[in-house]
Amino acid sequence: MQIVSRPQNSPRPGGIGQLAVLPVFFSLQGKRGVVAGGTAAAAWKAELLAASGAEVHVYAEAMSEEMSALIAAGPFIHHARRWAAVDLHGAAIAVADAATEQEAEAFLHASTQAGVPCNVIDKPAFCGFQFGAIVNRSPVVIGISTDGAAPILGQAIRRRIETILPVSLAVWARLAHQLRSRIVDVLQPGCQRRLFWEDFVNRAFGVDPLPDEEAKLQARAVDIANDGNTRTGTVTVIPVGSDDPELLTLKAMRLLQMADVVFYGRDVPPAILQMARREARRILLSDETFHDAMTERLCAEGKQVAVLRRSYAAS
Repeated sequence: MQIVSRPQNSPRPGGIGQLAVLPVFFSLQGKRGVVAGGTAAAAWKAELLAASGAEVHVYAEAMSEEMSALIAAGPFIHHARRWAAVDLHGAAIAVADAATEQEAEAFLHASTQAGVPCNVIDKPAFCGFQFGAIVNRSPVVIGISTDGAAPILGQAIRRRIETILPVSLAVWARLAHQLRSRIVDVLQPGCQRRLFWEDFVNRAFGVDPLPDEEAKLQARAVDIANDGNTRTGTVTVIPVGSDDPELLTLKAMRLLQMADVVFYGRDVPPAILQMARREARRILLSDETFHDAMTERLCAEGKQVAVLRRSYAAS
């Protein structure tokens, strides 16, 4: 086996492909958000910011029924006037429903000068960021973007994800947050923790949590900590018969997602390599016979090792 280094300026094998936009998540809890405009579209964005924990200031002279009802029912601060550039100072986020392109340009300029990310509804040319379709299982939140090219496709993707993710996933996610510090104290990094969280995820996608679920999971963590076998890693050879990652078996996908280290041959397509965990170490194999010395050491360290080898059908 030979580890082949690569030039620092060369792309990482299996790395992230080109992104049309960068998916990020703003933390708005307790921060000031500005919404300019009193339309129904602005009301939806104001409600979204408030749901994210922002203190929402609405600047509007005339208001739609939707905005009037929203302000009457919720914790919004209404300023019965047109927005001004000074209103953006100190804000964490700004949204406007601009009637004209001139107003949209002015709002973008004012936001940029104030250092505030901004969105002008339905005017992508004047947006610093865009809203996508949302799947809400908070604290699990999934954002879907098509970079404005096909919003209807984004909505279709959202509907399909909604059918896959159980509503109880929100409860499981909160439970994971409660358990995290306990798991860090009880289990060693690497194999032990991954084994626990894999068991956790399997339950999260299988059943609703029981009232005593937290106690059961803590007991499971203790069992894993006391089991010396979890310190031993594994080596799995995964045959790759196609360039299409969608043709990987579910088992192969699961093993790739579990692997700490992935060995791969030169003829393994990058699209297949991208299916591995982002944190996994990737090592290129030479054409020589695979050597076990390094994998034995990795296993002794509790690492999960996957070896991607191209398989060719007999002619």
